[in-house]
Amino acid sequence: MKTRFASLLVALALLVPGAVKAEDFTLKVATVAPEGSVWLKVMRQLAKDVEKETNGSIKFRFFAGGVLGDDKTVLEKMKYGQVHAAGLTGVGLGEVLPETRVMELPFHFRSYKQVDCVFNKLKPDFEKKFMDAGYVMLGWSDQGFVYLLSKKEIRTAEDMNGTKPWVWDVDPLAKAIFQAFKLNGVPLSLQDVFASLQSGLIDTVYISPVAGIALQWYTKLTAMVNLPIVDGAGAILLDKKVWDRMTPEQQQILKSKTEEYTKKLDRATRRLNDKSIKVLEEKGITIVTPDPEQIAAFRQKGKEAANLLVGKLFSKELLTRVQGYLAGECK
Repeated sequence: MKTRFASLLVALALLVPGAVKAEDFTLKVATVAPEGSVWLKVMRQLAKDVEKETNGSIKFRFFAGGVLGDDKTVLEKMKYGQVHAAGLTGVGLGEVLPETRVMELPFHFRSYKQVDCVFNKLKPDFEKKFMDAGYVMLGWSDQGFVYLLSKKEIRTAEDMNGTKPWVWDVDPLAKAIFQAFKLNGVPLSLQDVFASLQSGLIDTVYISPVAGIALQWYTKLTAMVNLPIVDGAGAILLDKKVWDRMTPEQQQILKSKTEEYTKKLDRATRRLNDKSIKVLEEKGITIVTPDPEQIAAFRQKGKEAANLLVGKLFSKELLTRVQGYLAGECK
């Protein structure tokens, strides 16, 4: 009788909220963002807030500056539990869910308002598909607009002729952009770009102004085209196996807080990106703004590049859908 009574007490205890102590987590988070970057500063604020709200049951440990490898390497480590979460660029996100690259359609987005409008329409689909792939999208945060920087002034689409552009060696989207200009980009890892600018192997790069300053690439360049190529997508993904071990309360706090802070990060990054254009100019970079006719020519190249990616990264239906948003509801 006593044994049965004790078993009943145990069963009842399991039904009482808070009766079972939540598991403690120290989330290992990898990123290519360097120490001192706005990304790390905001993420450390997130870590403090989450630790406080979860009574210390969720903590973060950041591995910055690509010390654990690039996006593709980090994703491999996530499979084996060596890394729990990662702040990924659009390239890394595309390794998991290629269609997210539709948020980086070349020469399509004209304002951050457009970026946010399109993302909000696609967010539910992205979240579900990431979950199906074994990841939880904790928060989406872009890197701001990305621009062309070169050793020569580029004022027209034709001025791209003869340039030696860098392409991230694992990035099909960048390859398609330069293919539209009938150029063969030089595939290199991020770590090899600076030395290749020094040697003359490449003379043109695509990067956000703030990152161009942080990585010192601008010191080997002379001009920037003041027309966004893409909005640099980014997000924080968490291994779903870790997520599934968390209590509903832990999940809710982690997700809501990460979304809150990634929105703060967006605002901070975008402001800093805009300021960084002025900093580049002060440091001697010529800021070249194409005339309206040439802007239209660049945008046409963007459409050609997008069409090259149909069936590789995203469907024709999704491309048409996004282009429809940009011409209508998200104009």
